Amino acid sequence: MLFVLGCGGRVSEGDATGHAVEPVGGSAGLESGSPNRRPQEDEGRQEEDTSDAAFDAFDEAMRLGDAALYSGAYEAARLQFLRAMELRIDSMSPALGAIRSMVIEGQAEARTQLAERIGKKVKQLLNSEPTVGSGWLLAARLALAERDAGAALDAAHLAVQELPEMGVSWRVLGEAAMAAEHWGEAVDALQMAVALGLEAEAGTWERLADAQDELGDLEAAEKAARQAVEMTGTDPHARRRRLNLLAAILKHRMNLEDAEKVAERARELGPTDPAVLHNLGAIAEAKNQPEVALAFYQQAVAEVPVPMTLWRLGRLQLELDRPQDALVSFKRSAGNLSRWSWPLTERWLPAYEVGKLYGRAELWADAIGWFEDALREARTADAIREVQSWLAYARLQ
Repeated sequence: MLFVLGCGGRVSEGDATGHAVEPVGGSAGLESGSPNRRPQEDEGRQEEDTSDAAFDAFDEAMRLGDAALYSGAYEAARLQFLRAMELRIDSMSPALGAIRSMVIEGQAEARTQLAERIGKKVKQLLNSEPTVGSGWLLAARLALAERDAGAALDAAHLAVQELPEMGVSWRVLGEAAMAAEHWGEAVDALQMAVALGLEAEAGTWERLADAQDELGDLEAAEKAARQAVEMTGTDPHARRRRLNLLAAILKHRMNLEDAEKVAERARELGPTDPAVLHNLGAIAEAKNQPEVALAFYQQAVAEVPVPMTLWRLGRLQLELDRPQDALVSFKRSAGNLSRWSWPLTERWLPAYEVGKLYGRAELWADAIGWFEDALREARTADAIREVQSWLAYARLQ
């Protein structure tokens, strides 16, 4: 899961997205930001244009960047975040967003430069006793942007120790726990954030709904998701994302008719959003409408090679006895893992499916390479054992 989190300054209602499509095992997740995360601090900002026009331009760039990131359009997201950086030179939010968008090939150097810039800010905050807590918060957010869940969790725990009475500390801890797939800890932290005053922010309820969904507490997840939708203002991107989350949760509860209705409401706010189209495909699959699902998945990946949707498309094509089409979809999925925004424990699946298809065709030399790729991505004991079993058999052949 992905996060765009700022350091001070106003953050738009629609920022900080994550995977709002239905993952393996039936969970949905996403992220959002909200204004007034914590009291402003004097961080040595230079004079900046605070006119309404400048503020609106920055806010719009952030919203568009977050919306593109949510849809998997990393190239468009990067351009918007860079635009926001130009408008607000000292704000950390657009820089963190840019880091999250620079995950595809050819952008490693620029990404590293931005991370080093924010790292210097972290050190500056940590070296001053009054801002140590803020330093750990920013460190956690930087680690989240870099997809380092372990470092994010460590920094977030230290932030909570320094600022235990601030809801934002617990919310960042919840976000870090979600990134580490510690769903129980995430729910506890986010509930603490609500108790400490963040109950007025739609993004907090959105995060909580996501974590509860992953934990399997679907009744509570639906309640939190509905609260997030109800509290959402005029930002159509935030509303679309939260409706999409609610639709996924309703699908997990097997309330398929309502899930479809809510997903269609989300689609009205973004007819080509790959995340919404993915969820509509998953709902159609659950309703035993494979051809409808196929059309939604194909539309979802028409412009953006979203690897999670390509994986689902490949699985469906296999069920429809179209192995050659499935092979193409699985290969495209495995070739775009830099865009993967579901839990990292599932990144092994595309390469694994390719390996199995080659194995079933008795093309064992090809299968071995794909199984080795899957093994490098496997993170759980069960996944490792399953891949190793196929790999050992392939090598024997």
